[in-house]
Amino acid sequence: MSDILLKIEKLSAAYDEVNIIEDVSFDVKQGEILCIVGESGSGKSTLVKAIHGMSSLRITGGQILFGGKDITRTNAAEKRLLMGTGIGLIPQDPAASFNPIRKYDVQFKEALAGHSMPYDEDMIADILAKIGLEDGKAILRNRPYELSGGMNQRIAIAAAMMFGPRMLLCDEATSALDVTTAGAVVDELLKIRDSRGTSIMMVTHHLGIARRMADNIGIMKNGKLVEYGSTEKIFEAPENDYTRHLIRDVPRLKK
Repeated sequence: MSDILLKIEKLSAAYDEVNIIEDVSFDVKQGEILCIVGESGSGKSTLVKAIHGMSSLRITGGQILFGGKDITRTNAAEKRLLMGTGIGLIPQDPAASFNPIRKYDVQFKEALAGHSMPYDEDMIADILAKIGLEDGKAILRNRPYELSGGMNQRIAIAAAMMFGPRMLLCDEATSALDVTTAGAVVDELLKIRDSRGTSIMMVTHHLGIARRMADNIGIMKNGKLVEYGSTEKIFEAPENDYTRHLIRDVPRLKK
């Protein structure tokens, strides 16, 4: 049996009539961390939206295979079942995922009910503890506006993980955080991969993050994947001029 969990084959996607990504292909294995790196406007976040099945985006070519099944043109009901239990999303801005004035426990209960899953507060508190938030039951009684950006980002990780997904999509999940907090979030994602075997695909403009956490790295420019390879290869023997440009001055995360 193949250990490839996600397979992207010659994928193109558009808003209206304009292709934002074109002819993109790569694989993600079970338990692998892949970072897609590129500057603003490179198409990396559009790639996440294509995989997650955002309705505003139109697939114009290619396939997305998850667990061997073509999910490129699944209907709304099939997407709802897959997104959460199969593929979890950690957004760039957790504030966009939560109602700022409603308590987390209420919002978690509603999300789980949408997948016909019970609300298990002990389980969620355990996830929160594993990603550095002790006293999770008390935290669940808070509202998003009452907590810091770093805490909200970790709670967004817990919200994705409570469904037990096989894969996490991280859309610039550290870009709004300070360097120290970003490093802590990366540590938590690595722990999730190591403890659960969860595959992770993170898009980021930050090659320092990619170097610290990725098994493989893809470099995007103008909607195309211009280079792909192991983290060691990308940093030690890049083949593309754009890749060499990006790694000239790579910022490092604090540990």
